[in-house]
Amino acid sequence: MENDGLVKREVVSTRPFVVTYETTNFGKTTLSFLEELKQWAEEQNI
Repeated sequence: MENDGLVKREVVSTRPFVVTYETTNFGKTTLSFLEELKQWAEEQNI
């Protein structure tokens, strides 16, 4: 998802190794679609 520009990965520290992920503006454009897909899947008991 990082390669597709949906999330941003940032290494915060190396000791201990900490990485954070953040939804990009482009990734946020997919949220409504994903919510609809989730609702459909729940209705289908998938």
